[in-house]
Amino acid sequence: MNRAALRIAWRDAARSKGRTALVVAMIGLPVMAVVAMAVLMRTSEWSAKESLPYEIGAADARFSGTGRGELQQGPYDDGGVLGDAPEGGRPWTTGEFQRLVAAEYGPGARVVPFGTGKVAAVRAGHADVPADVTELDLRDPLAAGVLRIERGRAPARPGEIALSASFEGRGIALGAPVRVDRSGTAKRVVGFVRDPRSPRANLAVGLPGEFAGAGGAPQWLVKAGRAVTWSDVRRFNKLGLGVLSRAVVDHPPPASRVPPGVSGGGPQAGEAGIVALAVAMIVLEVVLLTGPAFAVGVRRQRRRLALVAAAGGDERHLRAIVLAGGGILGAIAAVGGAVLGIAVAAAAVPVLDRVSGTGLGPFDVPWVAVLATPATGLLSGLAAAYVPARRAARMDVAAALAGRRDAGRTPRGRPIAGGVLVVAGLVLSLAGARKWHEYGAVAGAVAIIVGCVLLAPWTVGAAARAARYLPLRLAVRDGARNRGRSAPVVAAIMAAVAGITVLAIGGASDFEQRRREYEPRLPSGAAVVRPPEGRADEVGRAVRAEVPGVPLVEVRTLPEEGGACPAVPAKPCPFVAFSAANADAREITAQNVVGGAQEARMLLGRDDPAVISALNAGKVVLFGVEPPADGTVTAKVAVWERDEEKPVRTVAGLPVAVLGGDSHVRAIVPPSVARRIGLPARTALFGVDRADHKVTKHEEGRIRDVVSRYSGSVYVERGFTESYGTVLLVLAVTGTVLALGGSLIATGLAAADARPDLATLAAIGARPRTRRLLAMGQAGFVAALGCWLGLAAGLVPGMAVARPLTMVDAGPDGGGGAAAAGHGPIIDVPWPLLGLIGIAVPLAAMLAAGLSTRARLPMARRLTA
Repeated sequence: MNRAALRIAWRDAARSKGRTALVVAMIGLPVMAVVAMAVLMRTSEWSAKESLPYEIGAADARFSGTGRGELQQGPYDDGGVLGDAPEGGRPWTTGEFQRLVAAEYGPGARVVPFGTGKVAAVRAGHADVPADVTELDLRDPLAAGVLRIERGRAPARPGEIALSASFEGRGIALGAPVRVDRSGTAKRVVGFVRDPRSPRANLAVGLPGEFAGAGGAPQWLVKAGRAVTWSDVRRFNKLGLGVLSRAVVDHPPPASRVPPGVSGGGPQAGEAGIVALAVAMIVLEVVLLTGPAFAVGVRRQRRRLALVAAAGGDERHLRAIVLAGGGILGAIAAVGGAVLGIAVAAAAVPVLDRVSGTGLGPFDVPWVAVLATPATGLLSGLAAAYVPARRAARMDVAAALAGRRDAGRTPRGRPIAGGVLVVAGLVLSLAGARKWHEYGAVAGAVAIIVGCVLLAPWTVGAAARAARYLPLRLAVRDGARNRGRSAPVVAAIMAAVAGITVLAIGGASDFEQRRREYEPRLPSGAAVVRPPEGRADEVGRAVRAEVPGVPLVEVRTLPEEGGACPAVPAKPCPFVAFSAANADAREITAQNVVGGAQEARMLLGRDDPAVISALNAGKVVLFGVEPPADGTVTAKVAVWERDEEKPVRTVAGLPVAVLGGDSHVRAIVPPSVARRIGLPARTALFGVDRADHKVTKHEEGRIRDVVSRYSGSVYVERGFTESYGTVLLVLAVTGTVLALGGSLIATGLAAADARPDLATLAAIGARPRTRRLLAMGQAGFVAALGCWLGLAAGLVPGMAVARPLTMVDAGPDGGGGAAAAGHGPIIDVPWPLLGLIGIAVPLAAMLAAGLSTRARLPMARRLTA
């Protein structure tokens, strides 16, 4: 009978081309989207094997010698120090490393110096463009494949460099001299190169030692003459050498041989759970939307199934025929969707590669995911056909042969189970969010949605009982009479809208928290220009020349701990710190400012008599600290040497004034006190006082363009300027598309299923517009009921999700989850978005159904028994 069932299902699918295309599209489109996304995600990621030629060229391994401490590294990286480094962490020299390699692999082993990670400033036009530096002889066979030479040749002698192709568009030509550092050193460009993993990256390539003083850890490419095994890697790790080995990447060691904590691994359990939840929701959506199409198909072939039953077929045979239809359509949709997904991804790769500029990897198909996705689509088709198959197996054969329909009935236990799940979901959302945070709220949302799915048929029937008070009551009663068609669509719309509601409330609440917790870095309307170390005078002149009408306040500071320090070789960098304890963690724009009333007004945004009086009296003004008991403070001058703080001197008994309030500066020091401390003040930034001038966005752009030439920064305080409108718009569009799609699918199925009813209407004198009004009523009914149920189902879980999203950890152990400082949990419900979904979407569904429905009523011949 299985072969017969397949033949019958295949013929029915070929006969009902419209319904078949609808079902195939509903199953195949999600499969296509998931497959295309999986292929693009795998292609966008460079695996260790794919990246290996660009990491080590043709060498057997790449070594890095950042220090002498033992390393703990994974198979796919070249190490990172997790413990203390003996001998002060002294890097390995090339000579020492060559002797070590020769002793390990013999005198035939080759070592090629390789330096990366440095930064140079390439002068292109009127701007200094930062560029990542590579020091490597690209002519060496071991370097083959590290970079691609697009035009010209590789550098062959000192003073020659190759740049990335991105500089060619900045007016730099082959053979032209360019400046590659702040001192004005000129190099000759002999070629343009490209890194396929990052096509738009700015690169500068020269021979080893070409960019001396630019930093970077020493590295070497090694041709060992044999495989560099994992045992070799671990032995070199003990000497402080990290190793990226070709043999290890090709044949990684078992997890038991990898040091704990560096073995990497797959996705976290939480991420896997979220992915599984997303897949489950997609399957649920496909089943709910595809199920009505199978239900209509079963209704259209009821007479054929009744003939099978009259000829001796039992319930098992009828179920097999309907399930075979689901299997055939699911298989066609799954295979077609997977093939289309791979084709779409293949067509999108060159476009994304060119548009994004991130450098997608080689085209890679994750066959496990690709094969699992069609299998999911096939199971979705079978699941969608399961309920119609059960109904077909229990149908009244005599009624089917006579052309009568079975009355839609809802099993008694299903609404009860749905109500229990809804109540359990509400409890889990509210209580589980406190214990399991977002996961508890999400689990509660799933329970509520599943419960509402079980309640959907009962809800449709309850709506029919109230139809006498509703407009277009004929459409409502038709939906209730055909619950097998309308209830799953209502459930699908409800599930989609509930998910949108949860995301909207959680996202809006998180956005509102960021808005409340925003801390300005300057008084509103003020601006600062921060020049790089040693170039303050140049930046100041350039900015004044670019915007002559903008007054600049030069802000000078004493060196602070952790701040920038002039690059003076072999000389420690002193800094000053005051003895008063810090009382807050507010972001500070300037630390130890040397100045008076002008600097104070610019940084505070006001003329503060207390600050001005204290500065005129020669007192240090501190903000955000505990007031000293004796009214004085001690300035400690110290330096850092070998990771240890060493005091130089202390200046005690400095008079101090401590002020509170929302300040953006840690301390203001009068010039007389700064001279007593004995450290030279430097220009840390230029400020624009909002009382003198408010920088416009146009002026800000001009200043930013000028400062970018010197690798400086510009900041204008304009308050909290983030917007959540784009996210809400995306959510609104998503919810609208899902709700409209579901309602129009239901309308189309109802139009195909209700041809006898429409013929009866025509026979008793119904006007031509009746069909259109009926279609509009059917679309509006399922859209309104689904949207309103979805809003109700997602409201409480959305509020529950908002609670952990807007809370911060309490205490050093991160437990407790206390509310953020200054406010409790924030719950912000985006009522305009929810109102748009609840009111505008049903109206739009009615309008779309009315425009897409023909007004002419069809005539049909009644079937006779």
